[in-house]
Amino acid sequence: MFKKIISTILCILLISLSTVAFAKETVSKEMDILDILIAAGTYLNSEIATEECISEDTYLEKVVPLFNDMGEVVAYYATFSPTGYAVVNNNVENPTVIEFGEGNNKTIEDILKEKSDYHIIYNNPIEIYETSRVNFSDKNKTPNGLYDYYPELKEIDYDLAYQHDEYKQQLLEKFKMARGDGDYGFINLKDMPSGSYTAKTILSATSTDWTIMDSYNDIAKNHCGATTVTNLALYFAKRGNTNLKINTKRDTFKAVHKIIGNGPSMTIASGAKQYFKDRGYTLNYKSVSNFNGIKSATTDNHPCGILLADGLFAWHWIISVGYREYNSGGNYMRIMDNWFNTVDRYYKIGTGSLWWSATEYWVN
Repeated sequence: MFKKIISTILCILLISLSTVAFAKETVSKEMDILDILIAAGTYLNSEIATEECISEDTYLEKVVPLFNDMGEVVAYYATFSPTGYAVVNNNVENPTVIEFGEGNNKTIEDILKEKSDYHIIYNNPIEIYETSRVNFSDKNKTPNGLYDYYPELKEIDYDLAYQHDEYKQQLLEKFKMARGDGDYGFINLKDMPSGSYTAKTILSATSTDWTIMDSYNDIAKNHCGATTVTNLALYFAKRGNTNLKINTKRDTFKAVHKIIGNGPSMTIASGAKQYFKDRGYTLNYKSVSNFNGIKSATTDNHPCGILLADGLFAWHWIISVGYREYNSGGNYMRIMDNWFNTVDRYYKIGTGSLWWSATEYWVN
């Protein structure tokens, strides 16, 4: 059973990495993405659960934090594709799955469909609701929260915690990329290799007034996804779709951030499409799987959103605006990295960080 669970979770992890980008610093007893995956995957793959819930073809679809009335994250809602969900207690010393099943939790899914700025209160599998009006500073409140219904979830489950940690160490050993060093391998123009090459850059990339993440640290967190969508809007506004920019870059980011939210974001394409639709435009997109796809998109003057992994819990969205291909070998993307307001930056494919996904964008 141990080998089966490790094998299945590892497969799910590897498949999920191309679509899931969810991370936070692990503090105290709180869960990180790998903890959530292990807890949910272990239970859904156990003899208690049905065989249909999880398999080696399964990938982690999304992770949503669930709160109590005091604003504390008490659990995480994880969904898998093609089927399966779990609600996991936010405690690595008691990584209990509170509820699970095939399909999903309809109440939570209804909330996610109705609101983009959701804040879900989870007291038990029956008492689930959304609120944006709770006064979390009211220390006189005595809500019937998750731990009022299940006080044992605050206690240490030594056997479960030991098993959980054993699985995690095994997975980290098998998947050596635990946490990145912050260096995604980006290269300044002046540091690019010499030698002959062919290159191309999409129209208006060098004249677009891009924006950077540091401009919004006061109102957002882990916001490379929202910054990427903002930069897509700024780029296409420069190309003539002027309504995509709302007054200033900051106003544009605020509107985008309401849709994309803080991250790291699992995906940004659907959120980007929604923002463009709200502004009166149709954003089209498709997946790009290799360097030839980047070259083709560049030829068509289509920017590409690129998701890079510097570590298992370190992710970053950038935009490819061109390419450089050396005759002696070496393929590079020309990029807007969301850190510096310039496209005189490059990323050598497969060096410094791993390229997990790419999406080509264009407006009709």
